[in-house]
Amino acid sequence: MRLTFGYAAPEASDEAKNAMNALLARVSAGAGHEIVASPQDAYDAVAQGVHKGELDLAWVSPIPFIALLRNESVIPLVSPQRGGTHYHGALVVNADAAIGDLSTLAGKRAAWVDRYSAAGFVVPRIELAKAGIDKKKLGTQTFYGSHMAAMQAVASGEADFGATFVRLAPNGAIVGGPWIGKPDLERRLRIFATFGEIPPDVVVARKDLSLGTREHVREALLGLSENAEGAEMLGAVFGAESMFVPNVDRYEPLREEAFAALKEQMLEV
Repeated sequence: MRLTFGYAAPEASDEAKNAMNALLARVSAGAGHEIVASPQDAYDAVAQGVHKGELDLAWVSPIPFIALLRNESVIPLVSPQRGGTHYHGALVVNADAAIGDLSTLAGKRAAWVDRYSAAGFVVPRIELAKAGIDKKKLGTQTFYGSHMAAMQAVASGEADFGATFVRLAPNGAIVGGPWIGKPDLERRLRIFATFGEIPPDVVVARKDLSLGTREHVREALLGLSENAEGAEMLGAVFGAESMFVPNVDRYEPLREEAFAALKEQMLEV
C-alpha cells in the first residue's frame, strides 16, 4: 500500500527534502507500506489535504491539528520529543532595537510565519491584542511562509519584529529557535518577549485509514530512536531525539484561547 505524507515546506532546501525522504524510507521499511513525501506550500494546504483524504499522513502544527481534531478528520499518531525543553511563542527584534514592553510595538511592521502557525502568528497575535495592540495599531503585517524567512526579514530591517518559536530549558536558557546556531542571525537578533508553553506539532493519519496501517506507521515512527541512524534522522527532520504518543487534552487550553480570539476578531490583519 502506498501512502502520502504531507508537510509544510514553503522554502525547504534540497538537503531538507532529502532528509525527509530518507526518514520516510526508513519508516516505510518498518511499517510495511511505501510512504512518499508530499511537500506543501503552506500549513493550510497540509490541513486541507489530509481533511479531504488527499493525504494519508501529515505533519501538522498545533492550530491545524486542533481544527482537524474538531472536524474528526484525523487520528493523532506521534509528536516529536525534544528533550526537557519547552516550546514557546516568541517575538524577536533586531539586536539594537530599544528594550521595552509590548506597547512599544504599536505602529511597528510585523513579520508573521503563517496564519495557522501557533508560535508564528496565533499566540503572539493574541498576546498583542491583550496588550491593547490590535490590527489598527500595528504597521504592515506580512506572512513570510516560514520561521526562517520571518527571522531574516527582521534581521534585514524589512520588518521591525517577527514571531517564531523558541525552545527553553527548565532554567530559562535558550536552547532552540530558527536563528540559533546561525552566527550572523544570532548577532543581529534578540528575543523581545516570550509567551506560554505551546503543545508540540503532531504527525496524524486521516481518520479512515485502517487501524492496522495507522498502528504500523505509529510503531515505525516510535521505533526510529532505537538506533543511532534513526535518531540522527529524527534530529535532522524534526529536531527531536524521539517520538511519543500525544495527549489530546494538552491542546484544550490553546483550542479555547484560539476560538475565543477568532470570535473577538483578535486574529484579523
